[in-house]
Amino acid sequence: MSETSARGRSLGLKILLVGGLVLALGVPLAIVNVLAWERENRAQTVAVEVGAALGGAQTFRGPYLSIPFETVQVTETGRGEDLVRTETVLREHIVVSPEVLDLWVRLETHTLRRAIYTVPAYRSDMQMTATFDLQGVAALAPADATISWEQARIFATVSDLRGISEDFNAQASTQEAPLAFEPGMTFTMGESRNGRAISAAIAGISDGARVEFTGELVMTGARSFALQPSGRETRAEITGDWPHPGFDGSYLPAERETGAEGFSASWLVPYLARGFPARWVEGRSYSLSNAQGAAMTVNLVNPADGYARVSRSLKYAIFFVGFTLLMFFLIEASGSQRLHAAQYILIGLAQVVFYLMLLALSEHASIAIAFSGSAAATIVLTALYAWTAFKDNARAMLTFAALTLSYVIQFLLVLIEEYALLIGAGLTFLAIAGTMYVTRKVDWYGITESKP
Repeated sequence: MSETSARGRSLGLKILLVGGLVLALGVPLAIVNVLAWERENRAQTVAVEVGAALGGAQTFRGPYLSIPFETVQVTETGRGEDLVRTETVLREHIVVSPEVLDLWVRLETHTLRRAIYTVPAYRSDMQMTATFDLQGVAALAPADATISWEQARIFATVSDLRGISEDFNAQASTQEAPLAFEPGMTFTMGESRNGRAISAAIAGISDGARVEFTGELVMTGARSFALQPSGRETRAEITGDWPHPGFDGSYLPAERETGAEGFSASWLVPYLARGFPARWVEGRSYSLSNAQGAAMTVNLVNPADGYARVSRSLKYAIFFVGFTLLMFFLIEASGSQRLHAAQYILIGLAQVVFYLMLLALSEHASIAIAFSGSAAATIVLTALYAWTAFKDNARAMLTFAALTLSYVIQFLLVLIEEYALLIGAGLTFLAIAGTMYVTRKVDWYGITESKP
C-alpha cells in the first residue's frame, strides 16, 4: 500500500475518532450543565431566604369593599309528624372594585449580601386614590337577603405582611376618622388568604353611595414589586432608582424610561382588559383568589447574575467543542504532522474546562469579564499545545486566530439570543463546507496506488 493511501485511511479513521470524541465529551458537558443548574437554584434559594425578612417579592392587591349579607336556608327532613324544619343562616359577602384607581409608587433600592450572592431589595412608598360607586350593588344579593351595610369593610392583600413597615394611613369620604386597618378579613377568598390581608371597618355605606378613598402605605420587599389592576380602570405609575428594571406580569407598561439614574413606567388597564368582574358575590360565580395572576410587575434585575448567560453558552457547547476538534483535524489533514488520539482528547477536555471556569468566574465578576478571562486562558493553552504538537509556527498562529474567532462568535451568541440559531446554522454550514473542501482529494478507503 502506498504512503498516500495509508494516509487517507488514517484520516478516515481519525475523523471517525473526532466524531466519537465529540459525542463522548457531551458527558462532561452535561455534568457542567447540571452544576450550573444547581448553582443557579442555590442562588435563587439564597435570594428567597435573604429577602424573606423584608417581605420577599411583594404584590399589592386592592383596595376592595366587602359588604356582608345574610340569607336563611330552610331544609326539611322526614315527613308527616316526623317532619323537621331546620333554618340555617348563611353569611356571604359582596365584593366591589373601585370605579377608578390611581396608584403612585416610588421604589428606593439597595442590595443585601450573603456570601457570594447579592439580592436587590427595596422600600416602596405607595400612594393611592380610589372611587367606589355602590349604585345597584344591593341587586347582587338575593331578594330575601338582609344586607348589613354597617358591617362593610375595606380591604387589601399583600404577599407578606412582614413587609409592611408603617401603618396603612387611609381616609374615606364617608367618615371623619381615619380608617383603622388590622390584619385579616371577615371572610376567606377561595383557599384561605386571611393571613395576607388587611382590612378596616368603614362607616356611612349604603346602596347608591359614592365613596372617595385615599391611602398611603410603606412596604419593604426584595427582587420584584407588583400591583394588581383592582379598579374598573386602573392607572399606575412606578418609579425607582434601580438602573436595571425588568417589566413582567400580565400587563406591560404603556410608557417606560430607563437609565443609569433609575426608571419610570406607567400603566393604563381598562375594565375589559383586566379579566375579572367589577363586583360579585365572593365564592358564588367568582373568587378574588382567581385574579391573583393579574399583575403589573417590576423585577429588579441583578446584572451580576450571569447564570442565565452561562446556561445559554452551554446550549452551544457541544457545537463549539466539535468545531475546535474539527479545526485541528483540518489543520492535520492539510499538513504532514500527525496528532495522536490522546492529543485530541486533551484538546477537547481543555474546551470543556472553559465552561467550568466560566461558571466559576461568573459568580464573582460580570459575564464579560468571566467570559474574557476563561476564553483567554483556554485559547493560550490550546494554541501553545498546538505549537508543540504541529512544530510549526504558522499552524500555531492559525490555531490561535481560529480559536479567538470561535470564542468571539460564542460570546456574541450569548449576548444576542434572538439570532443565535441563525448564526449557529450558518457556522455549521461553513464548517461542513470547509471540511469537504480540505478533504476533497483524500482517499478515504486507502486503496489508491501511487503511479510509477
